[in-house]
Amino acid sequence: MVERPLGSGVIIDEDGYIVTNEHVVSRASKIKVRLSDGKDFEATMISSDPISDLAVLKINSPTPLPYVKMGTSRDLMIGETVIALGNPFGLENSITTGVVSAKNRIMTFSSQYGDIKYDGLIQTDALINPGNSGGPLINIDGELIGINAAIVNQAQGIGFAIPVDKVRQTLVKLFNFRELNKIWFGAQVEERDDVSKGIMVSSIESGSPADKAQIKIGDYITRIDTKEIQDILDFEKCILKKNAGDKVYITINRGGRKLTVEVKLEKAPLASAEKLALEKLGLFVQDLTPPLAKQLNLWWVKNGVLISGVQKNSPAAEVGIREGHVLVYVGQYRINCIEEFGALLKIMQKGAIWEVGIVWSDKFGEHQGYARIKIR
Repeated sequence: MVERPLGSGVIIDEDGYIVTNEHVVSRASKIKVRLSDGKDFEATMISSDPISDLAVLKINSPTPLPYVKMGTSRDLMIGETVIALGNPFGLENSITTGVVSAKNRIMTFSSQYGDIKYDGLIQTDALINPGNSGGPLINIDGELIGINAAIVNQAQGIGFAIPVDKVRQTLVKLFNFRELNKIWFGAQVEERDDVSKGIMVSSIESGSPADKAQIKIGDYITRIDTKEIQDILDFEKCILKKNAGDKVYITINRGGRKLTVEVKLEKAPLASAEKLALEKLGLFVQDLTPPLAKQLNLWWVKNGVLISGVQKNSPAAEVGIREGHVLVYVGQYRINCIEEFGALLKIMQKGAIWEVGIVWSDKFGEHQGYARIKIR
Protein backbone atom coordinates (compact mmCIF):
# COMPACT_ATOMS: atom_id res chain seq x y z
CA MET A 1 0.00 0.00 0.00
CA VAL A 2 1.31 3.45 -0.93
CA GLU A 3 0.97 6.17 1.71
CA ARG A 4 0.12 9.69 0.57
CA PRO A 5 0.67 11.92 3.59
CA LEU A 6 -0.35 15.56 3.26
CA GLY A 7 1.40 18.63 4.54
CA SER A 8 1.85 22.31 3.83
CA GLY A 9 4.69 24.61 2.89
CA VAL A 10 5.52 28.21 2.08
CA ILE A 11 7.33 29.72 -0.93
CA ILE A 12 10.16 31.99 0.25
CA ASP A 13 11.75 32.92 -3.08
CA GLU A 14 10.47 33.82 -6.55
CA ASP A 15 12.63 31.01 -7.97
CA GLY A 16 10.46 28.40 -6.27
CA TYR A 17 12.23 27.51 -3.02
CA ILE A 18 9.77 26.14 -0.45
CA VAL A 19 10.16 25.63 3.30
CA THR A 20 8.26 22.88 5.08
CA ASN A 21 8.72 20.50 8.02
CA GLU A 22 11.30 17.76 7.60
CA HIS A 23 8.91 15.16 9.00
CA VAL A 24 6.40 15.98 6.23
CA VAL A 25 8.77 14.92 3.43
CA SER A 26 11.44 12.79 5.12
CA ARG A 27 10.12 9.46 3.85
CA ALA A 28 8.71 10.62 0.54
CA SER A 29 9.89 8.92 -2.63
CA LYS A 30 8.06 11.52 -4.69
CA ILE A 31 6.92 15.02 -3.71
CA LYS A 32 4.04 16.80 -5.43
CA VAL A 33 3.31 20.46 -4.76
CA ARG A 34 0.00 22.15 -5.51
CA LEU A 35 -0.06 25.94 -5.38
CA SER A 36 -3.01 28.05 -4.28
CA ASP A 37 -3.93 28.68 -7.94
CA GLY A 38 -4.29 24.92 -8.52
CA LYS A 39 -1.07 24.44 -10.51
CA ASP A 40 0.81 21.21 -9.77
CA PHE A 41 4.59 20.74 -9.73
CA GLU A 42 7.03 17.95 -9.01
CA ALA A 43 9.33 19.10 -6.22
CA THR A 44 12.96 18.25 -5.54
CA MET A 45 14.36 17.97 -2.04
CA ILE A 46 17.26 20.43 -1.76
CA SER A 47 18.27 19.89 1.85
CA SER A 48 16.79 18.99 5.22
CA ASP A 49 17.60 18.97 8.92
CA PRO A 50 15.80 16.51 11.22
CA ILE A 51 17.08 18.30 14.32
CA SER A 52 15.26 21.54 13.53
CA ASP A 53 12.52 19.66 11.60
CA LEU A 54 12.91 21.88 8.53
CA ALA A 55 13.36 21.05 4.86
CA VAL A 56 13.85 23.02 1.65
CA LEU A 57 12.15 21.95 -1.59
CA LYS A 58 12.48 23.40 -5.09
CA ILE A 59 9.92 23.62 -7.87
CA ASN A 60 10.68 24.90 -11.36
CA SER A 61 8.24 27.46 -12.71
CA PRO A 62 8.55 29.20 -16.09
CA THR A 63 7.62 32.49 -14.42
CA PRO A 64 8.64 34.10 -11.10
CA LEU A 65 6.45 32.93 -8.23
CA PRO A 66 4.81 35.03 -5.51
CA TYR A 67 6.48 34.47 -2.16
CA VAL A 68 6.08 35.47 1.45
CA LYS A 69 8.34 38.06 3.04
CA MET A 70 10.18 36.92 6.15
CA GLY A 71 9.47 38.99 9.23
CA THR A 72 11.03 38.52 12.66
CA SER A 73 9.93 36.61 15.72
CA ARG A 74 12.24 38.58 17.99
CA ASP A 75 9.64 41.22 18.85
CA LEU A 76 6.53 39.01 19.02
CA MET A 77 4.17 39.99 21.82
CA ILE A 78 1.87 37.76 23.85
CA GLY A 79 -1.65 38.42 22.57
CA GLU A 80 -0.50 39.51 19.11
CA THR A 81 -2.81 38.41 16.28
CA VAL A 82 -1.47 35.63 14.05
CA ILE A 83 -2.81 33.72 11.05
CA ALA A 84 -2.14 30.06 10.24
CA LEU A 85 -2.42 28.84 6.64
CA GLY A 86 -2.32 25.32 5.28
CA ASN A 87 -4.20 22.22 4.23
CA PRO A 88 -5.72 20.68 7.39
CA PHE A 89 -7.09 17.20 6.67
CA GLY A 90 -6.48 17.89 2.97
CA LEU A 91 -8.78 20.94 2.92
CA GLU A 92 -6.72 23.23 0.70
CA ASN A 93 -6.02 26.91 1.35
CA SER A 94 -7.54 27.01 4.83
CA ILE A 95 -6.97 29.98 7.12
CA THR A 96 -7.39 30.21 10.88
CA THR A 97 -6.68 33.13 13.18
CA GLY A 98 -5.63 33.42 16.79
CA VAL A 99 -3.08 35.04 19.05
CA VAL A 100 0.39 34.31 20.36
CA SER A 101 -0.33 32.46 23.60
CA ALA A 102 3.27 31.96 24.75
CA LYS A 103 6.86 31.98 23.50
CA ASN A 104 9.94 29.80 23.93
CA ARG A 105 8.05 26.57 24.59
CA ILE A 106 10.08 23.34 24.75
CA MET A 107 8.08 20.32 23.59
CA THR A 108 8.46 16.73 22.41
CA PHE A 109 5.84 15.27 20.09
CA SER A 110 5.23 11.73 18.89
CA SER A 111 4.61 11.17 15.20
CA GLN A 112 4.43 8.19 12.87
CA TYR A 113 8.15 8.78 12.29
CA GLY A 114 9.12 8.80 15.98
CA ASP A 115 9.58 11.49 18.61
CA ILE A 116 10.39 15.01 17.40
CA LYS A 117 11.90 17.45 19.88
CA TYR A 118 11.55 21.22 19.56
CA ASP A 119 12.70 24.19 21.59
CA GLY A 120 11.88 27.91 21.43
CA LEU A 121 8.43 27.30 19.95
CA ILE A 122 5.68 29.87 19.49
CA GLN A 123 2.44 28.70 21.11
CA THR A 124 -0.78 29.88 19.47
CA ASP A 125 -4.50 29.23 19.74
CA ALA A 126 -4.90 29.57 15.95
CA LEU A 127 -6.21 26.14 14.96
CA ILE A 128 -3.40 23.96 13.61
CA ASN A 129 -4.59 20.53 12.50
CA PRO A 130 -2.96 17.53 10.76
CA GLY A 131 -2.01 18.72 7.29
CA ASN A 132 -1.07 22.20 8.54
CA SER A 133 2.47 21.05 9.35
CA GLY A 134 5.03 23.03 7.37
CA GLY A 135 2.62 25.85 6.56
CA PRO A 136 3.17 29.50 7.41
CA LEU A 137 2.23 31.39 10.54
CA ILE A 138 2.03 35.05 9.56
CA ASN A 139 1.35 38.37 11.29
CA ILE A 140 -1.25 40.95 10.29
CA ASP A 141 1.28 42.54 7.91
CA GLY A 142 1.48 39.28 5.94
CA GLU A 143 5.04 38.56 7.08
CA LEU A 144 6.23 35.07 7.92
CA ILE A 145 6.82 34.73 11.66
CA GLY A 146 6.84 30.95 12.02
CA ILE A 147 6.45 27.52 10.43
CA ASN A 148 3.53 25.52 11.82
CA ALA A 149 4.92 22.38 13.37
CA ALA A 150 2.72 20.54 15.85
CA ILE A 151 -0.46 20.29 17.88
CA VAL A 152 -1.42 18.76 21.22
CA ASN A 153 -3.92 16.05 20.34
CA GLN A 154 -5.47 15.97 23.81
CA ALA A 155 -6.27 19.69 23.85
CA GLN A 156 -8.05 22.29 21.76
CA GLY A 157 -6.57 25.63 20.82
CA ILE A 158 -2.95 24.68 21.48
CA GLY A 159 -0.68 24.70 18.44
CA PHE A 160 3.01 25.39 17.96
CA ALA A 161 5.22 26.97 15.32
CA ILE A 162 8.98 27.19 14.79
CA PRO A 163 9.91 30.91 15.08
CA VAL A 164 11.07 32.51 11.84
CA ASP A 165 14.36 33.75 13.30
CA LYS A 166 15.30 30.14 14.02
CA VAL A 167 14.03 29.15 10.56
CA ARG A 168 16.27 31.78 8.96
CA GLN A 169 19.33 30.53 10.88
CA THR A 170 18.65 26.96 9.77
CA LEU A 171 18.06 27.99 6.15
CA VAL A 172 21.54 29.53 6.00
CA LYS A 173 22.87 26.03 6.68
CA LEU A 174 20.39 24.29 4.37
CA PHE A 175 21.19 26.63 1.45
CA ASN A 176 24.95 26.26 1.87
CA PHE A 177 26.32 26.33 -1.69
CA ARG A 178 29.66 24.81 -0.72
CA GLU A 179 27.85 21.76 0.58
CA LEU A 180 25.14 21.45 -2.07
CA ASN A 181 26.91 22.43 -5.29
CA LYS A 182 30.54 22.04 -4.19
CA ILE A 183 31.19 25.67 -5.15
CA TRP A 184 34.17 27.57 -3.77
CA PHE A 185 33.80 31.30 -3.19
CA GLY A 186 36.30 31.52 -0.37
CA ALA A 187 34.98 34.20 1.97
CA GLN A 188 33.25 33.93 5.33
CA VAL A 189 30.58 36.57 5.85
CA GLU A 190 28.59 37.83 8.80
CA GLU A 191 25.57 40.04 9.36
CA ARG A 192 25.69 43.39 11.10
CA ASP A 193 22.86 45.44 12.59
CA ASP A 194 22.66 47.86 9.64
CA VAL A 195 21.30 45.60 6.86
CA SER A 196 21.41 48.50 4.38
CA LYS A 197 25.18 48.03 4.27
CA GLY A 198 24.90 44.39 3.20
CA ILE A 199 26.96 41.60 4.77
CA MET A 200 30.52 41.98 6.01
CA VAL A 201 33.44 39.81 4.89
CA SER A 202 35.01 38.41 8.06
CA SER A 203 37.69 36.13 6.60
CA ILE A 204 39.24 35.18 3.26
CA GLU A 205 40.71 31.80 2.28
CA SER A 206 44.14 32.19 0.75
CA GLY A 207 44.17 31.42 -2.96
CA SER A 208 40.38 31.28 -3.17
CA PRO A 209 38.26 32.94 -5.88
CA ALA A 210 37.41 35.77 -3.47
CA ASP A 211 41.10 36.24 -2.68
CA LYS A 212 42.01 36.29 -6.38
CA ALA A 213 39.34 38.96 -6.95
CA GLN A 214 41.01 41.04 -4.19
CA ILE A 215 37.99 41.07 -1.90
CA LYS A 216 39.19 42.22 1.53
CA ILE A 217 38.24 41.54 5.13
CA GLY A 218 35.92 44.36 6.22
CA ASP A 219 34.34 44.78 2.77
CA TYR A 220 30.55 44.85 2.71
CA ILE A 221 28.91 42.81 -0.05
CA THR A 222 25.82 44.73 -1.16
CA ARG A 223 24.93 43.09 -4.48
CA ILE A 224 25.62 39.92 -6.47
CA ASP A 225 24.98 40.52 -10.16
CA THR A 226 21.62 42.36 -10.03
CA LYS A 227 20.43 40.94 -6.69
CA GLU A 228 20.59 43.14 -3.60
CA ILE A 229 22.16 41.33 -0.63
CA GLN A 230 20.81 42.10 2.84
CA ASP A 231 21.65 38.95 4.78
CA ILE A 232 23.61 35.70 4.60
CA LEU A 233 20.57 33.84 3.29
CA ASP A 234 20.45 36.15 0.24
CA PHE A 235 24.16 35.49 -0.30
CA GLU A 236 23.83 31.69 -0.07
CA LYS A 237 20.81 31.57 -2.41
CA CYS A 238 22.53 33.69 -5.06
CA ILE A 239 25.69 31.58 -5.19
CA LEU A 240 23.70 28.33 -4.99
CA LYS A 241 22.21 29.12 -8.41
CA LYS A 242 25.69 29.17 -9.96
CA ASN A 243 28.14 26.47 -11.01
CA ALA A 244 31.89 26.08 -10.79
CA GLY A 245 33.41 28.13 -13.61
CA ASP A 246 30.67 30.77 -13.59
CA LYS A 247 31.58 34.42 -13.18
CA VAL A 248 29.66 36.59 -10.72
CA TYR A 249 29.88 40.33 -10.27
CA ILE A 250 30.14 41.36 -6.64
CA THR A 251 29.35 44.93 -5.62
CA ILE A 252 31.13 45.89 -2.41
CA ASN A 253 31.33 48.88 -0.11
CA ARG A 254 34.92 49.44 1.01
CA GLY A 255 35.16 52.28 3.48
CA GLY A 256 32.37 54.20 1.75
CA ARG A 257 33.73 53.55 -1.74
CA LYS A 258 31.60 51.45 -4.13
CA LEU A 259 33.46 48.80 -6.14
CA THR A 260 32.42 45.97 -8.44
CA VAL A 261 34.70 42.95 -8.80
CA GLU A 262 34.46 39.83 -10.94
CA VAL A 263 34.74 36.50 -9.13
CA LYS A 264 35.17 33.26 -11.03
CA LEU A 265 33.73 30.47 -8.92
CA GLU A 266 35.68 27.23 -8.57
CA LYS A 267 34.98 23.68 -7.49
CA ALA A 268 35.37 23.39 -3.73
CA PRO A 269 38.67 21.71 -2.80
CA LEU A 270 38.63 18.52 -0.77
CA ALA A 271 41.17 17.34 1.78
CA SER A 272 42.11 14.10 3.49
CA ALA A 273 39.54 14.45 6.25
CA GLU A 274 40.67 11.49 8.32
CA LYS A 275 44.23 12.82 8.55
CA LEU A 276 43.21 16.41 9.22
CA ALA A 277 40.59 15.41 11.81
CA LEU A 278 43.24 13.51 13.74
CA GLU A 279 45.90 16.22 13.41
CA LYS A 280 43.71 19.21 14.22
CA LEU A 281 41.04 17.81 16.55
CA GLY A 282 42.22 14.42 17.75
CA LEU A 283 39.30 12.59 16.16
CA PHE A 284 39.01 9.29 14.33
CA VAL A 285 36.11 9.66 11.91
CA GLN A 286 34.08 7.76 9.33
CA ASP A 287 30.92 8.34 7.33
CA LEU A 288 27.64 7.58 9.09
CA THR A 289 25.92 4.87 7.04
CA PRO A 290 22.26 3.80 7.45
CA PRO A 291 23.26 0.49 9.12
CA LEU A 292 25.51 2.35 11.58
CA ALA A 293 22.77 4.89 12.30
CA LYS A 294 20.36 2.04 13.05
CA GLN A 295 22.93 0.29 15.23
CA LEU A 296 23.48 3.51 17.22
CA ASN A 297 19.70 4.12 17.50
CA LEU A 298 20.07 7.29 15.44
CA TRP A 299 17.34 6.51 12.89
CA TRP A 300 16.47 10.21 12.66
CA VAL A 301 19.98 11.21 11.48
CA LYS A 302 20.29 10.67 7.74
CA ASN A 303 23.84 11.96 7.20
CA GLY A 304 26.83 12.99 9.26
CA VAL A 305 30.35 12.08 10.36
CA LEU A 306 30.62 9.38 13.01
CA ILE A 307 33.24 9.74 15.73
CA SER A 308 34.84 6.29 15.92
CA GLY A 309 37.53 7.28 18.42
CA VAL A 310 38.96 10.24 20.36
CA GLN A 311 42.62 10.83 21.22
CA LYS A 312 43.36 11.29 24.90
CA ASN A 313 44.03 14.93 25.91
CA SER A 314 43.06 16.13 22.42
CA PRO A 315 40.97 19.28 21.73
CA ALA A 316 37.94 17.06 21.12
CA ALA A 317 38.43 15.13 24.36
CA GLU A 318 38.76 18.36 26.33
CA VAL A 319 35.27 19.52 25.31
CA GLY A 320 33.60 16.18 25.98
CA ILE A 321 33.26 14.76 22.47
CA ARG A 322 33.14 10.97 22.69
CA GLU A 323 33.14 7.87 20.53
CA GLY A 324 29.64 7.32 19.14
CA HIS A 325 28.86 11.01 18.75
CA VAL A 326 27.92 12.18 15.25
CA LEU A 327 29.02 15.53 13.84
CA VAL A 328 26.19 17.22 11.94
CA TYR A 329 27.30 20.87 11.93
CA VAL A 330 30.64 22.64 11.85
CA GLY A 331 30.30 26.40 12.13
CA GLN A 332 27.37 27.38 9.93
CA TYR A 333 27.77 24.35 7.66
CA ARG A 334 25.69 21.18 7.64
CA ILE A 335 28.04 18.19 7.41
CA ASN A 336 26.81 15.18 5.44
CA CYS A 337 30.01 13.23 4.84
CA ILE A 338 33.75 13.03 5.48
CA GLU A 339 34.64 14.83 2.25
CA GLU A 340 32.66 17.91 3.29
CA PHE A 341 34.19 17.77 6.77
CA GLY A 342 37.64 17.64 5.19
CA ALA A 343 37.00 20.73 3.09
CA LEU A 344 36.27 22.69 6.27
CA LEU A 345 39.14 21.17 8.24
CA LYS A 346 41.50 22.42 5.56
CA ILE A 347 40.61 26.06 6.25
CA MET A 348 40.66 25.78 10.05
CA GLN A 349 43.54 27.82 11.44
CA LYS A 350 45.59 26.82 14.48
CA GLY A 351 44.19 28.45 17.62
CA ALA A 352 40.82 29.25 16.03
CA ILE A 353 37.68 28.19 17.88
CA TRP A 354 34.90 26.48 15.92
CA GLU A 355 31.45 25.50 17.12
CA VAL A 356 30.40 21.95 16.26
CA GLY A 357 26.93 20.42 16.46
CA ILE A 358 26.70 16.81 17.61
CA VAL A 359 23.97 14.23 18.13
CA TRP A 360 24.02 10.94 19.99
CA SER A 361 21.79 8.34 21.58
CA ASP A 362 22.09 6.50 24.88
CA LYS A 363 19.88 4.72 27.41
CA PHE A 364 18.33 8.06 28.36
CA GLY A 365 17.20 8.85 24.80
CA GLU A 366 18.31 10.95 21.84
CA HIS A 367 20.40 14.06 22.42
CA GLN A 368 21.81 17.02 20.56
CA GLY A 369 24.33 19.59 21.64
CA TYR A 370 27.07 22.00 20.68
CA ALA A 371 30.71 22.32 21.68
CA ARG A 372 33.32 25.01 21.05
CA ILE A 373 36.56 23.35 20.06
CA LYS A 374 40.00 24.94 19.70
CA ILE A 375 42.03 23.88 16.67
CA ARG A 376 45.55 22.64 17.40
